[in-house]
Amino acid sequence: MVEVNALDQLEYYLTSLDELGEILIDADQSASVSKGVLRLTLGTVMASKGAIFLYHHEGDQLSILAAQGLKKEAPLSSPRNLSGQCLKHRYSHIELDENQSWITGELKKCILELGAKILVPLFHKDRLLGLLCVGKKFMGESYTSAEIKILKIVANHLTKALYNYELIQNVDEKGKQLNLKLLELETLFDISVAISSVLDVDELGEEILWRSVGILNASKGMMLMPKENSPILEPNSSFNWEDTDVLISKKLTIFKKIDDIKSGIILTPEDKNSLQKKLGEHHIIIAPIRAKDNILGYMVLCNKETRHGVEAFTQTDLDLLSALCNQGAVALDNARLFKDITEAKQFNESILGSIATGVITLDPLGEIDSINQAGMNILKMNSDETIGNHYMYLFEKDMEIIGLIQMTEMENKIHSEINMSFLTVSKEAVVNVSVAPRIDPGGSVRGLVIAIEDITDVSKVKNTFKRYVSKQVVDELLNDDAKLNLGGEEREVTILFSDIRGFTSMSENMSPENVVSTLNEYFSDMIDIVFKYNGTLDKIIGDELMIVYGAPISAKDDTQRAVTTAVEMQKQITRLNKKRIKRKDIPISAGIGINRGIVVSGNIGSRDMMDYTVIGDTVNLGARLCSAAGPGEILVSSAVWKETQKHCSYKELEPIKVKGKKNKVGVYRIEHDG
Repeated sequence: MVEVNALDQLEYYLTSLDELGEILIDADQSASVSKGVLRLTLGTVMASKGAIFLYHHEGDQLSILAAQGLKKEAPLSSPRNLSGQCLKHRYSHIELDENQSWITGELKKCILELGAKILVPLFHKDRLLGLLCVGKKFMGESYTSAEIKILKIVANHLTKALYNYELIQNVDEKGKQLNLKLLELETLFDISVAISSVLDVDELGEEILWRSVGILNASKGMMLMPKENSPILEPNSSFNWEDTDVLISKKLTIFKKIDDIKSGIILTPEDKNSLQKKLGEHHIIIAPIRAKDNILGYMVLCNKETRHGVEAFTQTDLDLLSALCNQGAVALDNARLFKDITEAKQFNESILGSIATGVITLDPLGEIDSINQAGMNILKMNSDETIGNHYMYLFEKDMEIIGLIQMTEMENKIHSEINMSFLTVSKEAVVNVSVAPRIDPGGSVRGLVIAIEDITDVSKVKNTFKRYVSKQVVDELLNDDAKLNLGGEEREVTILFSDIRGFTSMSENMSPENVVSTLNEYFSDMIDIVFKYNGTLDKIIGDELMIVYGAPISAKDDTQRAVTTAVEMQKQITRLNKKRIKRKDIPISAGIGINRGIVVSGNIGSRDMMDYTVIGDTVNLGARLCSAAGPGEILVSSAVWKETQKHCSYKELEPIKVKGKKNKVGVYRIEHDG
């Protein structure tokens, strides 16, 4: 009898499982699956009450998919860490008693109402999908091991069904979302194409507004833009709006809220917002026109018109309008940028056209893409002869300039050169050239900028000037305007005098032309040596040279350079005389005197005629030493001897009496092999 009953029970269980399979195959809704499974399960295990709960991870809630003997149907709050607690029983069941203290709140109330005895977690892998809960059996007896196994089998099938249904639902939902997104993208693409070609800010505003009104079926709308340096918003463009002069404060709470949440807002008649009163409308949708973190304005639309009349705007409408405003913001920002660039270009062109420096720009390929008027004047070319040409062609005669350009290309830093011959124009042309990389706002190099300053005239004046005074004096005067003023200062300098011996009597036997040519030859050699050692040629008096070391520029080795100059001058005179003898010209000889001391240096004369020179007793003594020097001799004072005795060979001579000095002065002669 027991065996028969066991066989009957087994047949009943198998039949129930077969029916369960049919339910799971035929059902296409989770609710019908759950109700069918629950009825079959309760009937199989002879229980009167039970429920199937669905667990929602996003909200940490439970919902009732199917229930018998349970009134509550609203979503239930989930006990804390429900998934973690159930995971301990993933492959088993939970026998409900007072030990399950973690079961709290609304779930506990449901279990008590059901009189539940068994709780089976529904897991797919490690993800909790729900709970199968069964109450006590009809006769109050305990659940057998076979019934527990049946519950687990049911739970396993139910888990798979719920998981499959969830997948299908997700696919369907994703499909719907994808279709909506596709439609939205197609719309936005069409709009983007329409507005991308518009570069006028006002025209663009109207285009964006018209598109927005059309997509959302709004009865009216406006684009509000802030007035410059003002908290007032005014319509940049409007549609079907009678009061186009409406002014709205940006300080309204609704705009502050939009700025804070960085999103649009939907207003309904229940809101009773101040903006609704201001505009006289109840159904309003507002979206910010935002470029990066900068709000350019606001799109305001009213009254969504449908076949059923005016309806409230939806979140989908707001998402679509926000996307459209984002597209519009990019286009507006580009239009404004284009306007700014155009204005800046015009401004820059006016500046470049007014300056005397030639400015030439090269593209990344080295081709000229712009040149200002000064550049064309310097090059003596028009724009047709320069624009589009490669710099190698333009400057083919000036390899130095090409070298500057190539160094700038390689190193991406500025390279400059002054006083360059500019053979592109002529042999006489002189320019200062600077080459710099063209860097865009993103930091990328987009070519080069060449600045050419024509200093031909300045160079001619400077070079002419240098024929009369030393390079140091020229540079000092040109670099410091104050040096062009009358006045002087005390300085310690070294003075060198050189004088041709017997030149007066020698010139009596020479023609005037020969006298001049002799002096030119002599001075040319002597002055080259003076400039070689950075001496300042103060003046030429007949056949006498006056040279200064230490003014206008001083150095520690001024005295040593003066002595070196004197020795080399005597050596050069020896070499010069060899040439003169070969030409059967009269040899010449010179005496040199050197002194060191305090002088007054500066510009002496009048405003119209000035002479940069040095004066004082130091100068007079230097001249007296020169007068005392015999042919080929170099006489120096004690001050000079003290500074240079370690580097030169000297012979001390008898002190001499000079005009203006009470006592005799010490004299030393440089022993040289000139």
